[in-house]
Amino acid sequence: MKFRFLAVCLVCCLTVWVRAEVPYALIRGRIVDDLAHAERANLPKVDALLAAMTPDGAWPDVDYANRHRTRWAPAAHLERLRTLAAAFGVPDSPRFRDPALRDALLRGLANWHAAHPRCDNWWYNQIFAPQRLGETLLLAQNGGVPLEALPKGLLERWRAEGGDPTRKTGTTTGSNLVNIAAHCCYRALLTQDEPALRTALGRLFAPLALTDAEGLQRDLSYHQHGPQLYLGNYGYDWLELNAAWLARLRGTDLLPPPERAALVPAYALGAYFPAIRGQWYLYNAVGRQQASEPGRAKATKNLPILRWLSQIDPAHRADYADIRARLRARPDAPPPAPLSKVFPRSDYALHVRPAFTFDVRANSTRTFRCEWGNDENLLGHWLSEGSTGFVRTGAEYADIAPLWDWWRVPGTTLPARGDDAGIPRGRAWGQRGANPFVGGQAQGDALAFAYRRDAGDAPKGRFAWIALGDAVVCLGAGIAAGPGETLVTTVDQCWAHAPSLPGLPKGPVATPATIAHGAFRYHFPKQGATLRCAAEHREGNWRRVSSAYDVPVRGDVFTLWLEHAPGAQDAAYAYVVSPADAPPPRIEILANTPALQAAADGQGRAAIVFHEPGAFTLGGKTYAADAPKVVVLNQSH
Repeated sequence: MKFRFLAVCLVCCLTVWVRAEVPYALIRGRIVDDLAHAERANLPKVDALLAAMTPDGAWPDVDYANRHRTRWAPAAHLERLRTLAAAFGVPDSPRFRDPALRDALLRGLANWHAAHPRCDNWWYNQIFAPQRLGETLLLAQNGGVPLEALPKGLLERWRAEGGDPTRKTGTTTGSNLVNIAAHCCYRALLTQDEPALRTALGRLFAPLALTDAEGLQRDLSYHQHGPQLYLGNYGYDWLELNAAWLARLRGTDLLPPPERAALVPAYALGAYFPAIRGQWYLYNAVGRQQASEPGRAKATKNLPILRWLSQIDPAHRADYADIRARLRARPDAPPPAPLSKVFPRSDYALHVRPAFTFDVRANSTRTFRCEWGNDENLLGHWLSEGSTGFVRTGAEYADIAPLWDWWRVPGTTLPARGDDAGIPRGRAWGQRGANPFVGGQAQGDALAFAYRRDAGDAPKGRFAWIALGDAVVCLGAGIAAGPGETLVTTVDQCWAHAPSLPGLPKGPVATPATIAHGAFRYHFPKQGATLRCAAEHREGNWRRVSSAYDVPVRGDVFTLWLEHAPGAQDAAYAYVVSPADAPPPRIEILANTPALQAAADGQGRAAIVFHEPGAFTLGGKTYAADAPKVVVLNQSH
């Protein structure tokens, strides 16, 4: 026992003895380099910012008393201070260590500390403001400003009010925890407090693990605000901060174990970037960000992440270079690599092809439906009710939210109403689904995803989406309307593609029929529903979906839908979507009933969705299920 005690003591002593000295200047230099990249476009504004600043360090156009939850006006003060600090503290800046900038920085910091602006949204107080403050101070320190020159009490208030990553609260989870820990790292670097730095880094990297709680899921999807899909938005924060800090700390003993660090590129390549097409996130992947503010779902903000990923994961530099080319819309950019994947933890499926990307999102008793909150995504109640996206350029749904008919979310079957006032709101920050059978399976370039909707406030029905190579089969059966109620299955609602409009049919379209619009061909076998399409000019405003933004928007919107008979109790639909510039696929719909849905393409790819126990024979083999089940067959690869 005594020997074991001495051995433990010796190991502890050796551990302390071999621990390298923290390279504060190296880490700060890397952070400064990151901030120089971030602020490069703002540096021409420096002279105007200096001229507009008052002698007491304020800007007259900033409302320092504002407390708005989503458009917090005082945030502009900190953004401007960081721009001034970049011009002052970046060594290759023409105004590096300019005394006038030093004076303006100190006046601006003193004004901020004296005014002490606060927001009604905790995120600004505990994440945004402390992070911008930390970045500004690190830049100032790099320009030679000592801590003693800062306003008295500034660091102490930051420590007291900026959020504590070591305290477990409802907000210190997932990407929120990473964000809070990050600004604590800034403060520890400023003060060269090694214990505080190691503690903060321990908390920053704590969510760098697979979990069943909020954070990175075991299928590489990402959850925040409960069991709710967020590949973009919060998933972006998680990726950005982890990639940044792994790159900043490379070559030091401050890194997490390699197997945990490897989760960052695994998430980036296995889920996150596949949910981006061109320069835009898929709307199903970003949650309420789809309807929060103009440009919020644009993915070009990922360019710095690609630089960090290339530094920490050199084996995939070519992949990151390809993604960078697509984000920059380079004409020689290669198409995305194929990927077909079902995310069972998130009730989400993704089918990426060189010619297009398809995704579908639902909700279940295991997950939350797409949320609203902070007066954002006010009409998004029907998102994740089998919502689908078909994109080639990525811009098909870009910033279209204010002009959408939110009763016609693509892929959904809902009442034919159209009045915003009738859309339910539900509970903010996510509401659990009501149906247990949701999910699917993928095998190679074939995928099937099922949604059996027997409960909840959306019409009842059985739904399946079967992706077979470059074709997607969309099926619905057993759809039930209320008495006299007309239901509509929306095939698509996207920006109108002008060259396609002259050839669109007018009035009801007899089936079977094929309609081409933009990059896609929509084929409809013979069915009982009435097929209609329209392209119309619409005008609206972002405040319709997000109360903080009074921004007009207008444009031409294409809508394609199937209208079911009033009061229908066993309605069904079927359609196939494929690239318009490729030969029509050979698809056979084998079954489309409330109990069973199946399709095949004649090339060895097929899928069967059992909504109820049963059996089905395909290719001479009988497949049986004693419970709801999805079967995918693929002999093409």
